[in-house]
Amino acid sequence: MQRLLGTFPNRSAGLALLILRLAVAAALISSARLCPGPETEVVLALSRIAAVLIIVGWYTRLAATSALAVSLCTFWVCREPGVDALRINALIIAILVAIGLLGAGAYSVDARLYGRRRLVVGRQRSELERGETP
Repeated sequence: MQRLLGTFPNRSAGLALLILRLAVAAALISSARLCPGPETEVVLALSRIAAVLIIVGWYTRLAATSALAVSLCTFWVCREPGVDALRINALIIAILVAIGLLGAGAYSVDARLYGRRRLVVGRQRSELERGETP
């Protein structure tokens, strides 16, 4: 699993990824409203599920890929999208590709579950308390 997820950037890069995740989630939820119609209810529901997964950073790459598919389906579902809807969807797709390639960052559930672990190899605590030497 470690090779699949790579590293989880922290500090300013992790904060930037968190801001990107929040921005794309807000855009996903609001973009389905730009194309009203009965077909968009399914798109809106799938967008909301993907947005929640992206916000918390749980299975982020899978959620970004599925949200990318939903955004591409929005082009197909909208019969007559406005220029604003096309621009917003193109921006959402670009951000989802970036999140899909970069991952969630250090401030996510993925980082807590699959992040690097520190392994301490040494004497046991009971040996240290007794003052034994190797």
